[in-house]
Amino acid sequence: MIIKEVEMVNVRSHGHSLIKFPEGKTLLEGDIGSGKSSILMAIEFALFGLGADSGNSVLKLGQESGEVRLVFEVDGSEYEVTRRLQRKSGRVQQAGGELKMPTETLDLSPSELKEKVLEILEFNEAPDPKAQSWIYRYAVYTPQEEMKYILTLAPDQRLQILRRAFRVEDYKTAATNAEEAIRTIREDARELDGVARGMDELKGKADELRQEEESRGAELGQLEVSASSAEKQVSLLKMEGEKLQRTEMSLQRVRGEKEHYERLRLDSDRDAADLEGEVGDLKERLAKVEASLEARSKRPPKSRPLAELKRKQRSLESRAKKLTGLKGAVESKLADYESIMRRGVCPVCDRPVKAHDFDDRTTRKEAEKDHVAGELKLVEANLLALREKIEKAQAYLEAVRQAALLRSELAGLRRNIASKEKSKKKFENRSRFARDNLQQIAKDLEELEEVVDIRQTAERKLLQAEDALRKAREDMVRAKERLESIQKEQTRTASEIVAKEEAANKSRKVREREIWLRDYFVPTVKVIETSVLATINQDFDSLFKRWFGMLVNDPDKEVSVDGDFTPVVTEGGYEQDVRYLSGGERTSMALAYRLSLNILAQMVSVGMRSNLLILDEPTDGFSKEQLGNVREVLDEVGSPQVIIVSHDKELESFADQIFRVEKTGSESTVSMPK
Repeated sequence: MIIKEVEMVNVRSHGHSLIKFPEGKTLLEGDIGSGKSSILMAIEFALFGLGADSGNSVLKLGQESGEVRLVFEVDGSEYEVTRRLQRKSGRVQQAGGELKMPTETLDLSPSELKEKVLEILEFNEAPDPKAQSWIYRYAVYTPQEEMKYILTLAPDQRLQILRRAFRVEDYKTAATNAEEAIRTIREDARELDGVARGMDELKGKADELRQEEESRGAELGQLEVSASSAEKQVSLLKMEGEKLQRTEMSLQRVRGEKEHYERLRLDSDRDAADLEGEVGDLKERLAKVEASLEARSKRPPKSRPLAELKRKQRSLESRAKKLTGLKGAVESKLADYESIMRRGVCPVCDRPVKAHDFDDRTTRKEAEKDHVAGELKLVEANLLALREKIEKAQAYLEAVRQAALLRSELAGLRRNIASKEKSKKKFENRSRFARDNLQQIAKDLEELEEVVDIRQTAERKLLQAEDALRKAREDMVRAKERLESIQKEQTRTASEIVAKEEAANKSRKVREREIWLRDYFVPTVKVIETSVLATINQDFDSLFKRWFGMLVNDPDKEVSVDGDFTPVVTEGGYEQDVRYLSGGERTSMALAYRLSLNILAQMVSVGMRSNLLILDEPTDGFSKEQLGNVREVLDEVGSPQVIIVSHDKELESFADQIFRVEKTGSESTVSMPK
């Protein structure tokens, strides 16, 4: 892995810092507390998240959000990861992040982002979001305060992490998986043995089923012959029965015809008798109508036409009405005169009047009244005479109408009599026809009734034959069902035998695999694991000794690692406790251990192939002579990118580029060479 660029926003003392890292040896130089280690913390945070650290330890004080963007290269491919921090309810939490890959850009949660980065770097670690990457802490970067902690870590914990870093854990995983597979194979073999159990009994049962199948097949053949014979007999009896049935149907038809003709004869005789009575009644009515018509044949009275008489009547009635009204008006006027004379006052002008003033008027009105009454009496007399004439004219017209009705009725009676006599004759002919047919039907019935007795006998024979056929078929069906059941059981038994044979064969093969895994594969993997770990231990020990010797120029002191990669110090042939070393010697041992880890991790990890080395205050407690040796060691390590954090200006002499980190107030800034 090669770091290309890191950008920090509100990270610890950095408000905004953008650093572009070249390859070679880069020195981050600055006073203690200037913000140098914050850059290394930001790189680790961008790759793996907070881990066990608190978000408050990363986010700048007083800020609500922060961000780290890191660009790095692995095996020629460039990646860009962005992680964010957000303050919520007084707590600092990781927010969603982003990963730009050569082919796509992914928006991921913090845990998903860590899992993806571990996959890119090929670090064989569980993606626990609450833990640091131990491989990164061992092989790439160890904070200053943890530098010497490597030397005192528990052996089993150190070995477990190193096994993962060196990919030796894969052998143990393979062996563990193989042992799990062996257990699974044993269970499978037991199950297969259980399936294969009872195969001999099944084969014996299959032989018995074959014998029974042959026996049932012969029985079915005999039943089929019996059924075929019964079917033929039933077929013949049915044909004979059908012929007799047709004869009986003819008998039923003839009986129906007999009933029809008997009913026709009775109905025809009854209808003819009814018509004869109706004709007599009609003739009697005809005579009465002829007599009535003769009586109504009179001459019309001599008078004006009825319409003219009615017009004259309407004229006289109108005249009488007018005269009656005029008479009433005159009488009303006379009554008014009489009232005025009695009161002596004019009703119009209220002036007194005298009786003699109305004498002339009264006389004239009396004369007018008599004249009108006489004329009215004459009109009423003429009107009475005219009404008598109208009544006579109306009576004549009614007589003429009645005569016309009688003549029409007379013609209808004659037609009706002729029709009924014709119908009567038709019924008499139909009755004769029915009698003739009844004679022939009586002969046919006598012949057909003889066939009925024969058919009853044939039906009894057919029922017996059908019973025999049904029984034969039922026996045949039962035999077929039993034969099919035997065949199905044979098929099932054969399948079970095949399954048991397959299970037995699989069991043998499975047990062969178990033997191979148990006796060959697992021991071989363990031997390889031991051999690989021993080789790594040997290489590690060689590097560790070499670089410690280069850093500590003391021929009496020697270092090595035991089988668990625990550092061992000897002086003058005696083992010495690491805690009793000087500060510079412990730092040298830790640096030599770190460099050995880095080199060996580079050999087994694709992600570490373009190797990065980050050193945080690696020369703490070093003498000037030892500082000179650091340059020689780093040149021999040959890492293409080394990032060193130090406040020791002696390291400037062998750095390819120097980035100065300064802090003004609470704000850190990074100055890069032009």
